[in-house]
Amino acid sequence: MKNKSYAGMCLALTFFAACSLVNAPASVKGGGEGGEGGTGAAGGGPPSPCGNGVYQTGEECDDGNDVETDGCLSTCKKPKCGDGFVWEGVEGCDDGNMANDDGCTNDCKLSTCGDGTIQDGEDCDDGNADDTDNCTSSCKVASCGDGVVHAGIEACDDGNADDTDACLQGCVAAACGDGFVQVNVEECDDQNMSDTDGCVAGCKNAICGDGYVRAGVEECDDGNLVGGDGCGPGCTKDNLLPQCMNYAVLSEADRNVNFNDGDGGVEICDSQVIGEGWYRFMGAAGTQMPTFPPPDYACGTDAPGWVQGAYPQAQGEVVNATVCFNWSGNSCEWSSAIQIAHCGGHYVFYLPLTPVCHLRYCGTN
Repeated sequence: MKNKSYAGMCLALTFFAACSLVNAPASVKGGGEGGEGGTGAAGGGPPSPCGNGVYQTGEECDDGNDVETDGCLSTCKKPKCGDGFVWEGVEGCDDGNMANDDGCTNDCKLSTCGDGTIQDGEDCDDGNADDTDNCTSSCKVASCGDGVVHAGIEACDDGNADDTDACLQGCVAAACGDGFVQVNVEECDDQNMSDTDGCVAGCKNAICGDGYVRAGVEECDDGNLVGGDGCGPGCTKDNLLPQCMNYAVLSEADRNVNFNDGDGGVEICDSQVIGEGWYRFMGAAGTQMPTFPPPDYACGTDAPGWVQGAYPQAQGEVVNATVCFNWSGNSCEWSSAIQIAHCGGHYVFYLPLTPVCHLRYCGTN
């Protein structure tokens, strides 16, 4: 009777243990490979608790999910730069290595031109956007022709190889004498400073009248196309009379017929201020003598002088004429015999001393 009771008790205990194991949580079921709860220790030890959402000893975090882009990895480790996972909102990239030039920097930022690190496809990277230093804002080494002026190195850079604009190849500013004709600026450029060839100062084509004598082409060039001044309109020497090359100048403003003080207060006498010889009227005095009688007291004297007779008509011609001095109603109260020479662009006058004082040779325009 005692043996039957002991056997029944053992059966009851065995049945209870089996039921307890069947109803136990999955995390403690165990198994040869750790069961569904994770890999267990050899021989069926307790499984890892990572991923259950509860922070346990040995874990850095546990958010209960296997998302690798948030603040806790599926390994229950906190994310960090270099772990190979991109932490959303914090890292721009994470390639899991310490190579700084492979598109993802060591601080987990996407590489860009201007970040100071040379990446594939970049010639340089100086960490700034200055286009005037030796590394442009596109991370290319500065060079002539890139369209950006390298300060202290280039005078200009227009990004082309055209030698007819303002910037030459070599990034040199165009200038007269560089051997290149700058369009709409220069007519010629022979790369020298000679003014006796076909291209003269200012890179202009040599022409008669430019003031430069073209060797082998022009006999002279006085900067004008007026004849009778020693150099004719075709830049050939004029056959001038000696008096056309050697004369004195009369240029006083009060010698002009328009000067008249009206009361004889100014009484200049030419026999006292000029000598006998060849003279040319110029400047404020006028360009020649009048062919009409000026009024009394004109020309800064009492009796003004004027030409009675015809001027020479052809260059090189010399004529005799008379200067009459008008006074008190007599247009030729006194007179002097003179000569007039035609010098092409002007006249010269041979004037003797005036007969008396106060008489003067007048000029007009």
